[in-house]
Amino acid sequence: MDSFKSSFRWALPIIIISIVVMVAGVIGLFGTAYGPAMSLGVSNDGRYIISSHRSNHLVLWDLANERYRELADDANIYSAYFVPGHELFLWQDLSNTVYLQDLEGEVRKEFKHFPTYGHAMDTSLTHYLSTNENWNLFYGYGGSLKPLLRDSISPSFMGSGKLLNLSLSSDQFFITAGKGLDSVDERQITNETPPVRPVSDLRFSSNFAGVVLWSYDTLSPVTKFAGNSVKTHAAISPDGQWVVSADENGIGFFWNTAQPGTRHRLATYYGGVYLDDTPFEAGDPRNRDRSGLIDAPEGLNGFTIAVAFIHNSEYYLRFGNNSHFAALFKTGSPWPVKYFDLGESPKLVTYGSNYDRNTAIATSPEAGILAMGHQSTGGISVYQFDPDKLTLERVWVVE
Repeated sequence: MDSFKSSFRWALPIIIISIVVMVAGVIGLFGTAYGPAMSLGVSNDGRYIISSHRSNHLVLWDLANERYRELADDANIYSAYFVPGHELFLWQDLSNTVYLQDLEGEVRKEFKHFPTYGHAMDTSLTHYLSTNENWNLFYGYGGSLKPLLRDSISPSFMGSGKLLNLSLSSDQFFITAGKGLDSVDERQITNETPPVRPVSDLRFSSNFAGVVLWSYDTLSPVTKFAGNSVKTHAAISPDGQWVVSADENGIGFFWNTAQPGTRHRLATYYGGVYLDDTPFEAGDPRNRDRSGLIDAPEGLNGFTIAVAFIHNSEYYLRFGNNSHFAALFKTGSPWPVKYFDLGESPKLVTYGSNYDRNTAIATSPEAGILAMGHQSTGGISVYQFDPDKLTLERVWVVE
């Protein structure tokens, strides 16, 4: 009996520690119990972040108090989205009901929908846009559902390994971006090639898979922005004046929406701005302007996974694939202003060619907040941008 008591005294601390570790794992003291984040949204004031995860969890993160809580365990992994200008967010459950919900948990609106592969709502709460796995674009819901883009069976989410990304301005314009291809993107928008075709007439290659500018008023494409190659991500500035894009081949552009026919190249980090219409110089067939380059850190990757505005319509970030660096650009200029080290650990969503997860990178341009999912865990990293000091500081990490 004494031997049993002695053994039990030694075993008891181990049992207690095991229970604590088990409970801690459940409540997230040693890291979240969720799968990697697949989509994120940041509130206008930068205080809250909404995320949907590979494990189908929906999580609300409170940056000011550095805490988080699980809202649902049956969320569509691509459905977390904060509505700009409101303390409201969108999400969809696995029964295909979409919810517009506030921070107190009140559902302001709900409706049945198809399984979304990305959706968004504008500041006026009148424009609801969504896409499906075949990169078809729709406006509205229920009886008002209207197809805006349905002109192909490929490219698609399955064929391209990324979503048809949506980016909305505060008024007038929104954009879509999927997969760039010069020969297709350069085709003019005409009455003979409408974006919506009968299902029986779908072609194999979409006319509108690249970067496309759309009008809220007409719900029609305004122009196509050509030049990107393969997987492409783009963003429109909150004021609707600027469109920026970059792709997995490292090609980047910007346009002013008042002059959509004029394309400007972004500088590559080491080579400068490629000059389209200049003769080859002896010994340097690349024809590049390097006059505005700044020193680039070692390990910077120009192959781009995402772009996102970080300070109103003035500054935006460009994120490299398989890289923990981000480049800061100022709208209207081709030159990188500064490079930010986002931290090597924990590894971010930018690692692993996760183009299907570039929606797990989100910003509040008004508050200067950047939130990013992690490569293989359910946590997030949050950063604060200072436009006066041009700094980007990591302010919260949950692994």
